[in-house]
Amino acid sequence: MFRALFSATLIVLSGAAASLAPLQAQATGHGCLQVQFPRGAYAHTVHGHANAHRSQCYYLSVRPGQLARVQVTYGPVFFSTTHTHGNYTNVEFRTVNGDLYVYVHTDYAGSQPYGIEFVFV
Repeated sequence: MFRALFSATLIVLSGAAASLAPLQAQATGHGCLQVQFPRGAYAHTVHGHANAHRSQCYYLSVRPGQLARVQVTYGPVFFSTTHTHGNYTNVEFRTVNGDLYVYVHTDYAGSQPYGIEFVFV
């Protein structure tokens, strides 16, 4: 079941420490938004509204082999990623390459508020 990209978040990781900085969001060439996080932060929660007609896409720039955890903190949503197979509400995995896309979906009608937490170690 493929759904169109709607919005996204970019998490930039630099050096030995994760840099996760909320700055002004900008659209990427893939129709995603870029969000940067402050130096030294390893976790960040994004908030949005999902609907059954479009997926929300979050783009994260990560180090290959990095341990990542993505989880729904609230809302009737689930997600899929380009580094895992299947749909989840909570998953931990090692990053495969530097580009991680997370697609947030819902099966409920209307606009559904949600929170998604990204944690990197």
